[in-house]
Amino acid sequence: MATITETVDFGQYPLQVRPEPLRLRSGNKRHGIIAAPPSPVTSRASSFESLDQDVEKLETPLPPVDGGIAAWKFLFAASMVEAFIFGKKNHKNLPILRADRVGFPLNYGVFQNYYINHPPFEGNANLSTVGTLGTAFYFLGAPIATYLVRRYHRWQREVIWTGSSISVIGLVAASFAPDFGTLVATQGVVFGVGILIMYYPIFSMLNEWFIDRRGLALGILCAATGFSGLFYPFVLEVLLDRYGPATTLRVSAIALTVLCGPVLPLLKGRYPRSYHDKIPKTDFSFFRMPLFYIFSLATLLQGLGFYFPMIYLPSYATSLGLSDHIGASLLVVSSFAQMLGQVAFGYASDMRIKRFWMNERVPVEALVFISSLMSGMAILGLWGMASSILRLIAFAMVYGIFAGGFVVLWARMGTALSPSPSLALITFSAFACERGIGSVATGPISSALLTAEVNTEEYGIGRFKNIILYAGMCMLASAAVMLVWYPWRRITRWVGRKGEVCECPK
Repeated sequence: MATITETVDFGQYPLQVRPEPLRLRSGNKRHGIIAAPPSPVTSRASSFESLDQDVEKLETPLPPVDGGIAAWKFLFAASMVEAFIFGKKNHKNLPILRADRVGFPLNYGVFQNYYINHPPFEGNANLSTVGTLGTAFYFLGAPIATYLVRRYHRWQREVIWTGSSISVIGLVAASFAPDFGTLVATQGVVFGVGILIMYYPIFSMLNEWFIDRRGLALGILCAATGFSGLFYPFVLEVLLDRYGPATTLRVSAIALTVLCGPVLPLLKGRYPRSYHDKIPKTDFSFFRMPLFYIFSLATLLQGLGFYFPMIYLPSYATSLGLSDHIGASLLVVSSFAQMLGQVAFGYASDMRIKRFWMNERVPVEALVFISSLMSGMAILGLWGMASSILRLIAFAMVYGIFAGGFVVLWARMGTALSPSPSLALITFSAFACERGIGSVATGPISSALLTAEVNTEEYGIGRFKNIILYAGMCMLASAAVMLVWYPWRRITRWVGRKGEVCECPK
């Protein structure tokens, strides 16, 4: 049995830690002993008693990674929070569902449809600002949230509790909003800040609990939002019609507290607090890697086209003469398909294949290419030529599976650059920020592309032609970026001079 010996530097008193058995990997579970944090630990202890306490901390057995009761309890708790706080939301311009992934700015589209038709906000053309702010905080604020997680890593559990409390306070405060400015400040800003500072510590913990199964874990986490999207918006519509927005917001705040409050204690990292006292500095050398910019460009292009089908699919259905309920049902189908796609792509990103004498993971570049290519083909082929309910259902299924699975690949994009968990969080936030650019840009772009005329004989029934072409080309451009990357990577490796070779992963 292998052993490990570490010399830990406690100030001026070096200490030899006695050899301990190192249990090697067994199956899919990893067990270990914290012999020392990743970097040397410096303690200001002035007594042998405190030194003994530090040694005891260093010898704390770690729970298994990629499995075990503790890991699955964490994933269950995170999925509950993801489902009911980061659940589905409606688009700002539609009276029915939108299968997006950012919470209660969540089902804000349901609220906006009510606000715009009832006092005191009746006819307010700026109501979309509330939902846009929630989306902007979640996506565009990702780099700031990541910095705070890194800076106060020891207190990430407290940060989660603080974020959840801020979110609930935002909803309760919004129920008393007498004017539009107060509504923006509460349901937009306060709630948006709450979910921002709450989400990224959870993802940081997920990186600690799951390594080989990280893609699958993230897929399950994202799929939880699809589960709540199957019924949550309909419940809100009933509450709004019967009791109005004030009562609905208060009931929602109580429901979030009751459903998510009991599982918050299960949200804790795999490592003890002592491990986070001295976190190594992040190596930002990945900024010199061309692959990072390839992933970033592919994500940005995919984000610029991602939202259009889910925004305009119900309107497309009604333009064909179908009912509003059918349009909403199409988005439920798409939401269910996204659940399947996120779990499937997450599982595929963890798979290993035998290649010659090596056992390699499925290249994430290939999965990104497949996701974007099939999404683009579904938009241009199925949606653009859809003239019946069956074709729209087929499009909702295909697009939901392949486009919905893209976000799950962000985790493996990070590990393709570096296996460091801290770097995975940084790259995830960078990709989320790029997706946020696409989300914010969707409104202005759609206004410029949408036409007034409907002609069922034309491609995209005329009115949606430009939108379909734009969204489809964005997806295909994202796929083309990954397609060009393979030969370019090989050429740079072949012609690269010594000391100037491209830093590309093998």
